Amino acid sequence: MLLPHRLLVAGGALVDRAALRIMEAMLLSGGDPNAPDAVARHDTAVRVYGDPHLRTDPRLFFRPPCVPDIEVTSRRRTRAWTVERLRWPSGYRCFDPDWQAELDRHEANGHGYAEWLRHEGRGHPVVVCVHSWATGWFPLQRLLFGAEAMFRAGMDVLLFMLPFHGPRTPATSRFGGQLFPGTLPHTVNEGMGQAIWDLRGLLSWLRDRQAGPVGMMGMSLGGYTTALMAALEPDLAFTVPIIPAVSIADLMWIHGEGRPARRLAEARGVTLDALREVMAVHTPLHHAPQVPREARLIVAGLGDRICPPAHVVSLWEHWERPRIVWFPGSHVAHFGRSRVLREVRTFAAERFAALDAAPPARRAVNPPRAMPAAPRPGARAARRPPRAAPRGGSTDSTGT
Repeated sequence: MLLPHRLLVAGGALVDRAALRIMEAMLLSGGDPNAPDAVARHDTAVRVYGDPHLRTDPRLFFRPPCVPDIEVTSRRRTRAWTVERLRWPSGYRCFDPDWQAELDRHEANGHGYAEWLRHEGRGHPVVVCVHSWATGWFPLQRLLFGAEAMFRAGMDVLLFMLPFHGPRTPATSRFGGQLFPGTLPHTVNEGMGQAIWDLRGLLSWLRDRQAGPVGMMGMSLGGYTTALMAALEPDLAFTVPIIPAVSIADLMWIHGEGRPARRLAEARGVTLDALREVMAVHTPLHHAPQVPREARLIVAGLGDRICPPAHVVSLWEHWERPRIVWFPGSHVAHFGRSRVLREVRTFAAERFAALDAAPPARRAVNPPRAMPAAPRPGARAARRPPRAAPRGGSTDSTGT
């Protein structure tokens, strides 16, 4: 590994470590995980979400939505594209009905939002992009996902807004994302339930409008959401999690090491296994991907200290070692971003072209597969990135 490359990896890691302290304060502002009633709340969450059947069949938790009534609230044409802002009633009903009143009191979050950068006419392939935590601003999302370049390549780009972000942010919140994912089991689980519900509703609306094939990519929290969608939507043209979280429980635990919140939680009997159990329902490592292996691509940073490489490798292993692209940057410092976006763009174009060339039988929805046992992040077999790409590059299934 050349010195400049080592410096990029080390520099990215340094930026991430500094960002972690800020992120911790922001996350804890959304709710105290060690409030006096924390033990009772955790016990309730285990009772509601701890059913082992939820880990083996995600359809029990993620119910299929109806086609939503989506309104185009604004439309403007530029020299480059037509931009439409979409808004629709979420209609999400909590898996735990006792949490519904808490969710409903945040009126701004009761609607879904998206921005569609589209070509004239129907039938264009669509790339749905899901943003990272606390970045619920459409202009920023256009930049981070390289929307203009994808559009020039002939693809529509649809930017999806996660719950409690952007225009879904309650007036009482200090910032978008303060209440999701948060640190409380119910806010994490029901927030993810709503995100998947709204996303799948949006996909069904696109199909109803006879849009072209749809692929999905997402960053960080959006990467986690994208990886989960791969287990629920088998007819996606592709799924590309970028610097993804793969286990929210594990991230909470490792980043809380030595911190007062974790020490108090442990004193009250909370363990990593207990956190994993209560959040297993939406952990991608517990659900088999339904999109074909060749339609899966993972992007990860060698210097990432927020969603560490060992965690990402766990997803790579669970996904049957599809192509993975490594870059020398980190979660916050995206060194090599242009090259990565170019590779993702090429991959998306190839997958859309493969669907056009495939016979009808190839386009059929894949039958459900057996759900394998979920590897845990950082397991012995996945402690480091594949040897194939020490300088930032891509690997195939063999890692060679």
